Amino acid sequence: MKILKLISWFTIIVFFTSCGNNLKQNETKMKFEKTSNFGRFLSTKYSLKLGDNDIASKIISKSKNLRSDLTLAELNFNSYLINGDFDKAKEFKLIAPSGLSNLPMYDLPDFVINLKDEKLINTKDLDFMKNQLPGFNIIFENLKYMELVKTNNFDDVTINKNTSNIFKLLIFEGTKIENQVYLNLPKTNLSVIENVLFLEYLKRNNPKKFNEEINNFSLRFNYDIRTLKLYFKNQKNVNKKPNQKFIFANLFTYISFILSSKKNIPNSYLKILNEISHFIEPTLGNSNYFLAEIYFNEKNFKIALNKLNRIRQDSFMFLYSRIKKYKILKIVDKNKSNLLLKSIEKKYPENNEVLSLIANNYRDQNKCHKAIKIYNKLIVQSKNEYRYNYLKAICLDKLNKWEDSKKILIKLISEKPNDAYALNYLSYSMAIRDEDLIEAKKLITKALEIEKNNGFFLDTLGWIQFKLNDINKAIRSLQLAIELEPNNSEIIDHLGDIYYNIGRKKEAIYEWKRALIGNANDKLKKDIKSKLDRYAQ
Repeated sequence: MKILKLISWFTIIVFFTSCGNNLKQNETKMKFEKTSNFGRFLSTKYSLKLGDNDIASKIISKSKNLRSDLTLAELNFNSYLINGDFDKAKEFKLIAPSGLSNLPMYDLPDFVINLKDEKLINTKDLDFMKNQLPGFNIIFENLKYMELVKTNNFDDVTINKNTSNIFKLLIFEGTKIENQVYLNLPKTNLSVIENVLFLEYLKRNNPKKFNEEINNFSLRFNYDIRTLKLYFKNQKNVNKKPNQKFIFANLFTYISFILSSKKNIPNSYLKILNEISHFIEPTLGNSNYFLAEIYFNEKNFKIALNKLNRIRQDSFMFLYSRIKKYKILKIVDKNKSNLLLKSIEKKYPENNEVLSLIANNYRDQNKCHKAIKIYNKLIVQSKNEYRYNYLKAICLDKLNKWEDSKKILIKLISEKPNDAYALNYLSYSMAIRDEDLIEAKKLITKALEIEKNNGFFLDTLGWIQFKLNDINKAIRSLQLAIELEPNNSEIIDHLGDIYYNIGRKKEAIYEWKRALIGNANDKLKKDIKSKLDRYAQ
């Protein structure tokens, strides 16, 4: 019920949790009536939908009716919170309508500012917020422990396996119950955030155990061990017990990470949690990385890049923020992405993730000989050799070494029978070669049982059905594939080919022309134009 109450409060802003607008749309500014409250309301809603919270705040704050119009006031207050402007949100409360105090987050700006200033917080006055906001029961519980430590009054505190966690360990570090917390601390199934904090704790207090656990961490999460060791070696503050701001900044990000897997938690709420984390401790990279992920998934690339640029070089997330930035720039500015990749390679020449980026870049450029050399290196030195063998198989196929590629794919599928992507790749490669179409159909059928709504898999199935002369089913499969992947030129081109082969020339020409508008690369565009030149007479 608590979550449902929160969701009802978020009805104004939840609409922007899933938008498919591109970067150009993000830059569009709605221009309704400049002096109209209704126009400002729509403009602000649109900007929030695009994730452009800064623009939303600027639009709505210009209204002269914020003192009297509760709907506009709520929208303005929410936009401040989503944008991380907690000081402005606090100031706005002084002029806002009295009804604003009914919001569960009304006390949030004051709470966050006091938490940053490490001031004493009377949690009894904030029960409404605690009971209404998901995850805040954890925040308040740890605040209680922090106050007990400050007053040296924790004789009656009992920590067992059900309540012990890394955040409590950091709070009680240096006290007489530290060992009790440590002994009851779960050591498995921890998130990356918890694991990094635990490694920092061990480096301070148990160097021998640290050397053991850092290797386990590298294997568990496939993090490059050399980069990990270099990070901890260069960390100056890791030898000091973390302060309240550091602990709670990590805790807010951790809560957002946990809640992100829950249903009915809007992106707006996750953004606020991570903005709180950044506001409390700007040096922490986790919060901005997660914010960038949210905005990236909303296709708000410009804002995602801004969040990544806030991550400092001494952050654990710095390298991974550069990698994420490179992937975004590949979409919006390939020249900048290439320059960034060179910069990353120069700084981290032996990092496995970086080597993988370089190899994938070679593969995208059809420089597969170079890519395979790197994949072979990664296969030897990485624990994720399955992934690199799969990518190597793709490269071998591109180099017309199909039999070698096929052997690797068959071996991979024998090791992981439910790898839908390996099943699809092998099936499609067999289909385009007219090789054992019955077996190819079995493979793609199994892939679709694993991922039934995958447009690329349906494309493979449709192409096989066509080659098996099951025309009606082939057309239906490709039509469904296009519904799922409406911008995919290759799938649309396949439907055009089928139409032409069964004598439906006009429909074929229509589909080929539509394919040219999609995401076709230069080679596919050339092939489609060649067909149009020949047949569109």
